[in-house]
Order: sequence, then structure tokens, then C-alpha cells
Amino acid sequence: MVWHVGSETEVQENMMLAPGTVVAMSVDTEVLEPVDVLVAGGGTAGCLAALAAARNGARTMLVERYGYLGGMMTAGNAGLTMYMKFSGQPAHHAADQAALATNPEDVQIAGGITKELADRLIASGIGIGNTGQAGSYVFSSSEDFKRLLFDMMAEAGVKLRLHSWVTDVVMEDDAVAGVVVESKSGRQIIPATQVIDATGDGDVAVRAGVPYHVGVTPNDITVKDGAKIGEMHAMGVMFKAGNVDLKTTFGWLTENPNRFAKQPFARFTFAEAKAHFERGDMATINILMDETPRRFQVYNLPTPGVVTLCCPSFSGDGTNVEDLTRAEVVLAGMVDRWLANMRANVPGFEGAFLLDCPEIGVRETRHIAGEHVLNIEDIYKQVDFPDSIGRGSHPIDTRPRPAWLQDPETSYPPRWFFHIPFRSLIAKERPNLMVVGRCMSATHEAFGCIRPTVQCMITGEAAGTAAALSVGKGLDDIRALPFEDLRNALTDQGVLL
Repeated sequence: MVWHVGSETEVQENMMLAPGTVVAMSVDTEVLEPVDVLVAGGGTAGCLAALAAARNGARTMLVERYGYLGGMMTAGNAGLTMYMKFSGQPAHHAADQAALATNPEDVQIAGGITKELADRLIASGIGIGNTGQAGSYVFSSSEDFKRLLFDMMAEAGVKLRLHSWVTDVVMEDDAVAGVVVESKSGRQIIPATQVIDATGDGDVAVRAGVPYHVGVTPNDITVKDGAKIGEMHAMGVMFKAGNVDLKTTFGWLTENPNRFAKQPFARFTFAEAKAHFERGDMATINILMDETPRRFQVYNLPTPGVVTLCCPSFSGDGTNVEDLTRAEVVLAGMVDRWLANMRANVPGFEGAFLLDCPEIGVRETRHIAGEHVLNIEDIYKQVDFPDSIGRGSHPIDTRPRPAWLQDPETSYPPRWFFHIPFRSLIAKERPNLMVVGRCMSATHEAFGCIRPTVQCMITGEAAGTAAALSVGKGLDDIRALPFEDLRNALTDQGVLL
């Protein structure tokens, strides 16, 4: 039998297309104009990396597989979290909320472009925060947010390449000389001086041969207590419902306080959540459906009558297409049952309908090896690294947790935050490749603090700035960039170090 592979590939004699067969194919690939900085992935971290690189004078291209930007911030219905220091005790949390209204600089941990984005959302009315500030959460109108990101990219001069998948890399010795993209235009190569992997799964780094761990790593403390190496945080979906009367829901909760539970990280009491909602601020509520621990997280949005609900989940591997397929099918049914349950049992949701259910949100897959592996003790003990590029404040939300981190109300000191080292963004043994966002160099436990959106944006802003500075100085190796230069640039941008 004679097979033709593609329209122009040479005929191969006696090739067997049996399961497991590996077929070598050669494809003509056009080389495009080079750029200074190539950012792969236009989600939480990638958008900030591209903006920072372009604003610092680099010719920057942002490659994104969808026709819009924002990732979990827009398509995933997630909020921006967390902009403020974390206090578990209710009294301390209340004091922090008061400070947010009067002296936000006392409690906020993020500045620079990361905070600028939240400020623009809130000021334009397409986002809501706490007391008009970026606090525990900022939720937004997804479609308006997409447009804002396009506007910001145009303002900065970022060249966009949407509807494009990064499928491979071109190596020159240890450096990534360019990335290979696939789109409706075919396969093409984009040469780049500096490359930033913001794909969420470390796709560029893996194709460049950088070592990595999946899920729980051998360096996680809880392995000795039985945590299974390779086990990953469950995937999930945050979906939107329309025609919801939250005023009625709050009235019902007033009469049934046993049905309210505090959201673990926003820490609002019922009175606080109700007060925030009534003045048009961000309010989060956990609704207990019965006497079991089963609960629904509900987040209000700038659009009246529309809420986001979180989070049906599915355990699987986000780098396995069969797991992803099963997850989509299973979660579609779960979302339908969730909403039916809400309509039947929660006043204010009687006429609710499914407004938007995005594709599965993958929380954890690969942890790419970097020059430093950030661990949970680094984070909990607030190690002040000499190369700190920003701060985070999201408590660990992975399981199992170390025994001394079980209770958010007692495990953390008031106004707790942690530092993020630049070395954890630099891919091991690759001089011009940085990895940002949830797949940066960290253990599974530390990832539970790094993966939320604000922390991802902070890493993106630092990497984009560092890449542009390196190009401007003619440095081929990002590790040769004097950290004092990066620190000064970030400080000038308003980043809080």
C-alpha cells in the first residue's frame, strides 16, 4: 500500500498507520520577521509580559491561540486575585478592609501595570472591587475586558498574532532561536531574541528540553505524609448565570444565616458581603445547600442580574487531550445539575439561566525547572529574596496541605504576604527563555499561592521588563542582566517590591 502524507510530502512505501506508530513528516515552514521579545500565551501572565516588554522599548509579539486575550481573566470568568495582604482572623480582615478604603497603600501588595489594569477596570465601570479599590477580588464584564486588553496592546505597540498555536521551537545551541506556530496560514517560524513562555503548561519550555515535574513534586513537604507524586489540582469551570435577583438571595440569607459560609480567601462575614453588595462593590458568598459541606460560591458582577458561580471540578491531566475531552463532557452535565439545584432551592435564582460556560479551566500541570525552585517554606516564612520582583498574598489552596497550614484563620499572621524571586522565572539552562504564570519554577504546594491571577501578572510584568532591558543592553543571556537594573525599572513602573 502507498500512503501520501500531506499534499507535498514524498510518497512513503509500505508505511503502516497502526496505533502507536510514529510518522516522521517534513513540512515547508516560512520564516517571518524577527522580534525582540516573543510572548507565547495571551492569558493572565502573557498580557502583562507583552505590555511591559513593549513599554520598555522592545519590538514585541504576543502569540495567542484564541481570537481574544485575557485567558482566565476573560474566557474563564475568573476574578483578579489577590491585590491585598491576607489576614485570616475576621477582626484583622475587617481592619484591612477599612484600611483599603482610607489608606490602600498599607494593605495592597501589587502596583505597576498589574494594578493599573484593575484601576482601569474599576474606573470605567466594567470591573468592581472592594470600596472602589483593588482588594481581595476584582470581577469584570468579560467582553468589555477583552476590548480593554486590545486597547492597551495597541497603546503599547504590541504586535498581536491571534488564532495561532505555538507547536515547537528552533534551538541554536542552548538558546531558543525562535518559535514555530501553526495557524490557518500554515506553519511558520518567528525568530526572537528573548522568549517568554506564558502558556500555562510550559509548552515552549518543554519543547526546548527544560526539565519539569507534573503536579506534586518530590520536594513537596506533604510527600512524607502520603501525598502522591504527580497528583494534580483538579480542573474546574466558573460559569455565568443570568436573571439572578441577588437582593432576594441576600434577604433569604438574612433569614437563614446557617446557609451562609465565608469564602475561604475573601473572608467576608455575611454582614460585610451584604454591605459590599448594597453599595455596588465586589461581594462573595458561599451558599450551603443542605447540612453537608456542599456549597456554591457566588460572585456578583458589574452587570445587574448576572453572577459567576464556582466551581464544578474534574480530576485529570490538563496535558492529556482525552482527559480534557472527558472533563468537558462531565462538567457540562455538572453545570446543568448545579443550576437546576439553585433554581429549585435558592430564592433569587428561580428564573436563572446558563449565560456562559467556558472551556475547562486547568489549574495545574507542569512545574518548569528554573534557577530557583520556590517552595512553601520560602512563601510561608516570607523569605525576602535579593532578587525579589514582586509580592503575592494568596494562601495555599492545594491539598494536601502541611499540618501547620490547615486553617486560614490561624495559620497566617496578620497582613501576610510573600516575595517572588526572579530566578524562579528563568528556565534552567536556557539563556533567553523565561517562564511566567502558574507553571513557573515552584513546588506543588507553592504553586497553590502562585497560580492566582494577580500573582501571575506580577511575574509577567517582571519577565517582560527584564527581556526588554536585556535586548536594550545587547545581552544574549538573561542571567547577565544586572538585577539592580531590573529592580530600578520595576520601581519606576510602580511595582511594589
